Amino acid sequence: MKLLSVILPAYNEEKMIEKARDTLGRILSEQDIPYEIVFVDDGSKDQTWSEIEKAAEKDNHVAGVHFSRNFGKESAMMAGLASAGGDCCVVMDCDLQHPPETVVEMYRLWEQGYEVVEGVKHSRGKESLAHRASAGMFYKIISKAVGIDMSRASDFKLLDRKAVDALLEMPERNAFFRALSAWIGYKTTSVEFDVREREEGVSKWSTKSLIRYAITNIVSFSSA
Repeated sequence: MKLLSVILPAYNEEKMIEKARDTLGRILSEQDIPYEIVFVDDGSKDQTWSEIEKAAEKDNHVAGVHFSRNFGKESAMMAGLASAGGDCCVVMDCDLQHPPETVVEMYRLWEQGYEVVEGVKHSRGKESLAHRASAGMFYKIISKAVGIDMSRASDFKLLDRKAVDALLEMPERNAFFRALSAWIGYKTTSVEFDVREREEGVSKWSTKSLIRYAITNIVSFSSA
């Protein structure tokens, strides 16, 4: 069987590193899927990097990338892909709101010949009314600007090595991973998932950060 790389961007996620490592490792080992886990510390202010180092010392399946400061999730995902050695790569959230069991489903679809497996939100989980409204406005603006329906899109997806290499060869400085991974083509399918509740910590996305994220990605992925 071929190697799966799981990339987990992490910003102030010190409480989730060990939990994510243990949960993913157990699920993938039970399914006899060869794997590596690549944590990317996006300039965290807590002990996230220290926890990644501890996990790597304990488990040879774990590797880490350490940013000198906070560059943002898009940069963290691309750095993780650049560091990964797998025949296919899954990008997912470190807080496990993306169900780890779905990674197995993605891998099996990749074995069937699919080169991009999109994680599509069936439900968004519990959110405040204000956050749901701001997220809805964000996806509406993004979808119209980039010409791709992003209403249920997520960063949770599997990419074949060919697709990973195609992304890494692009010259964009501000890569919009969620849209670019759909734009590059390749044989694509999707799986639905329900966003889970956070086990630890709080969301790093505020209304202000969503607005900034929307503006950056509209500019980077359109003629604007």
